Amino acid sequence: MTDEPSRLHGFLSRLVEIKPGEERITLLLFFYFFLITAAYSIIKSLRVASYLDSLGADKLPLAYLLTAVSIGLVVAIHSKLQASLSRLNLIIFSLAFFILTAVLFWLLFSLGWAWLSLAYYIWANIFLAVVITQFWIVVNDIFNPRETKRLVGLFGSGGILGGILGGEATGLMARASVDTRLLFLACGFLLLTIVVVYLIADWQKRSGRGPSQDSTESTQQNGKTERVGFRECLRTVIGQRYFRLLAGGIALSLIVSTFIDWQFSKVVEGTASLGDRLTSFFGHFNAGLLVVAFFIQLFLTSRFVQKFGIRFSFLIYPSVLIIVLTGLTALPASLLMALTLKASDKSLSYTLNQSVRELLYIPVSPEVKYKAKIFIDMFLNRFAKGLGGVLLMALLYFSLNLRFISLVTILLILGWMAVNLQVTREYAAVVRNKLKKKWDRAEKAVAEQLDLDYLKLAFDTLDTRRRSRELLAMDIFDLMKQDKLRPELKELLTSNLSEPGVSSLGTLFEEEALALSEWPAGENEDLLKKEVDEILSLEAYQELIKEYIRRVVADKKPGTEIMRMEAAKLFSLMPANFVPAEELAELLGDESPEVSRLAMDSAARSGQKEHLETIIRKLKDPVTREDAVSALLTFGSKITGTLSDYLEVEELDLEVKKAIINVLSRMATQEAADLLALELQKNQPELDGELIEALDRIHHLKPEISIPAEISRKKLKEEIERHCQLLLATLDSQGPLGEEAEKELVRSQSDIFKLLGFLYPGDDISRAWQNFRTGTKDSRAYALELLDNILIKSDREMVLPLLEDLPPSDRLKRVRTLLDELGKT
Repeated sequence: MTDEPSRLHGFLSRLVEIKPGEERITLLLFFYFFLITAAYSIIKSLRVASYLDSLGADKLPLAYLLTAVSIGLVVAIHSKLQASLSRLNLIIFSLAFFILTAVLFWLLFSLGWAWLSLAYYIWANIFLAVVITQFWIVVNDIFNPRETKRLVGLFGSGGILGGILGGEATGLMARASVDTRLLFLACGFLLLTIVVVYLIADWQKRSGRGPSQDSTESTQQNGKTERVGFRECLRTVIGQRYFRLLAGGIALSLIVSTFIDWQFSKVVEGTASLGDRLTSFFGHFNAGLLVVAFFIQLFLTSRFVQKFGIRFSFLIYPSVLIIVLTGLTALPASLLMALTLKASDKSLSYTLNQSVRELLYIPVSPEVKYKAKIFIDMFLNRFAKGLGGVLLMALLYFSLNLRFISLVTILLILGWMAVNLQVTREYAAVVRNKLKKKWDRAEKAVAEQLDLDYLKLAFDTLDTRRRSRELLAMDIFDLMKQDKLRPELKELLTSNLSEPGVSSLGTLFEEEALALSEWPAGENEDLLKKEVDEILSLEAYQELIKEYIRRVVADKKPGTEIMRMEAAKLFSLMPANFVPAEELAELLGDESPEVSRLAMDSAARSGQKEHLETIIRKLKDPVTREDAVSALLTFGSKITGTLSDYLEVEELDLEVKKAIINVLSRMATQEAADLLALELQKNQPELDGELIEALDRIHHLKPEISIPAEISRKKLKEEIERHCQLLLATLDSQGPLGEEAEKELVRSQSDIFKLLGFLYPGDDISRAWQNFRTGTKDSRAYALELLDNILIKSDREMVLPLLEDLPPSDRLKRVRTLLDELGKT
């Protein structure tokens, strides 16, 4: 049952696309992020100010390098704790540890040790790595990708708002260049964080949206706890291409950020007007740039990612940096230019880039996700900073100026963008792997396991046992000619035969029918086939058979059905030059379905096209329809054009046209697909469903057959428009959907997915449809996420609004907007 919208929901829905029931957890995450970033903003301002005051900007690379070394130990310790503690206890323990160590640093700063600023710098970076990683792990526990895309703008803005508050508090409350009393304010924020974490854990317990593993990240294998540590985390990242690409992109982004930090700090250090106001300056500046980031996160991030997708969103941040760095390279260095560079870096890093980066983790299976995330977010983040520090030291060793460093940074950004493109492509594959294929098309599954033609022949032959030994003999010989008389079938057909019945056919097969069980096999079987074919080719024998058939056809007395069946069957065994067309036409028109069936099969196997019209007329009758379809399929692709001509006849019965479409689809040739696509292009609402289904059958049976994209996309738009009209009719009624209305909506949805399958990888679309239709809430979300990442923008904007799970009022608004947009194109 859907939660009723509240006033709070009404307010929040003006900011982001939030659904009833999501308000509480979204606000709890907002405050969680708010409190830890408020604390970090204070700690960070003090970190930079104390380091520059004691050691200077040129020694920053040393801090980066030592942080990278230290963080490796932290990853190992955190991994061990994560394997033995619940998520809640681990987070509480971490927060308590940082509160105690912050108080310890306040005490030690009073001693005036110069090296303490380096230790504090390393501690501050460890604090950031741990608390931010833990926050995003909780987000991964709670939300799927669709929910995260909708809500990350709101709860992510809490982190930026916390940064603003912490920065401004630092700027207003600092009474010295390095004011360590501010650490107590940071500790107050962390104490409040503990309360919020407890409330989140309570919500998870009540809603069942907690960690994927009961209380820890360890798994039990063969009675032993799986080892979790630094090496295991490293192996997880190295072992999967997706993680390697993700790690590579993040490493490059952090190296770039390290270069930008140095360029910014170098310009600020050389600005004499700041004097002893470094702590206050950094506090106000951090708060100022976070104001911009807050508005970007709250009002743009979710909307931007939803509208343009992950791939484009992941390229915005590096693209903007290239533009600003180009300006820094071309223009003289100044505080204004440095501020612009730093603002661009941090405002986009904290918003769009971080949100997309965290989204990339969500589809990954929990057993590997958290190992990789700990390694990347904790160790690699700082290692990349250290590596950036090493590169900076190498460049500074040669006394290279700021402009050259900017050029090197641009080159690094280009490499980073290339990796981002690769990782977003891999993201679609990761989402695809979350979707289990629930079924195959029946035709494909059966065709891969059974010989349907053989089964039909076998069952038809079994049916003749009770009718006529002569007819049975002809059927068995027919199977033999087609090399389909398997030993087990022969034994089944010839065992326990009753006494000979009425001998209606005084021919070769009357004699052979008396000893069916003694028919030879192997080389002797081939000899028998040769001998029978020689007899059938004799002119005298053919004249005898023709006379017999004329007599049978002319005899309209009751009780002669078996004789006419035998005559109809004979046509299929005779040579190609045996063509008494009038008699075969009589048998085709016989009122007995069995006679008609055998006659249609004989006409098809002889390739006599003059009987096509009669066979096609048989498609109208449900009793003879399937036999007529089989006969037309026996003719093969040479009648494709003829069948297409019949589809052009306006007065032709609708059921006949549907049956012809079925025949063409089962031929599964490129020519048949092209003709069906041309029919789909016409305005034939009564046939559209059958045409789409027929093309879908061909596409699944033979994926190599192409279906014209222009026609498919035009029909996709028309079907979406029709689906919108159906939705409007049901939503405007404001009552429960009737059974027929529900079925029509599902059929329309199914046709939309089939048409998408002609334009995109069929397996992807099939997985998306099956999970959307029959999956869980998360399965449906991942199905939509897959579509979001493989559809082009124009298709995405048409399809996704129809599939998103929305309240009726929002859905009605979306549908009307979409109809207006479709009417303009």
